[in-house]
Amino acid sequence: MVAADMSFCLADLKKNKGSKMNTGFSLIASCYDRFNTAGYEEYLAFFLSACEKFADLPVKEVLDLGCGTGEMTKRLCDKGFDVVGLDGSEEMLAEAFVKCAGTNSLLLCQDMRNFELYGTVQATLCTYDCINYLLSTADVASCFDLVNNYTQKGGVFVFDVNTPYRYGNVFADNAYVYDDQDGMLVWQNRFMKKRGLCDFYLSYFENAGDGTYIRGDQVQRQRCYALRTIEKLLKENGFELCAVYGGTDMSPLTEESEKAYFVAKSVSGKAQG
Repeated sequence: MVAADMSFCLADLKKNKGSKMNTGFSLIASCYDRFNTAGYEEYLAFFLSACEKFADLPVKEVLDLGCGTGEMTKRLCDKGFDVVGLDGSEEMLAEAFVKCAGTNSLLLCQDMRNFELYGTVQATLCTYDCINYLLSTADVASCFDLVNNYTQKGGVFVFDVNTPYRYGNVFADNAYVYDDQDGMLVWQNRFMKKRGLCDFYLSYFENAGDGTYIRGDQVQRQRCYALRTIEKLLKENGFELCAVYGGTDMSPLTEESEKAYFVAKSVSGKAQG
């Protein structure tokens, strides 16, 4: 990854008529794993510790909410869990189907704000700022309500959100470039503090193998939530807040934490059957 002054990129993206502009994850699904440096093993260890520390019942079935390409889904299956992986992107799930073939998983293409499962789980995991892609408190409330509905009473909900510090000081209006032999991803941020929104303008240049590159453009949007808002929505939708951490190592949350890691317990979910 290379940080860069790419201020030209935003204007170029908006006026570029030779490429296709998409929203969501359709553009980056095929290259997501190549350029993603997320610490899956550390996050998995955090999830396991949270279940052991806070769940009131044994965890066997897990909902991986916003599962993307299925990297965490597969790792959960490898640990012996029965996993439902749910994501709204058909393209990301197509990658997950390949990755999770032969595992004890069920992959569903559904919206986080309005989904339906075939049964309940004892834990839900929602990683890597999926909640920030829900653009209103009503959307977050709908998601939390459904998670509670499908989580057995005493089960846990583990997730993270990007903090206001990250939006204002890390994303801001900065740009990043990721590249390898197969292509290059340019990521330009635009944080609108007064609106609480952050737009990500993505351009992917895929190596066509003949000296040329195929360009695709995409825009994503996230909302910056105050942490007290997330806490309030959890309590209003059947959860008890267990802990908020500043890292997957369960370190304390500080004013300069880039992510907040939440652990909540369902207190009004379905009783264990």
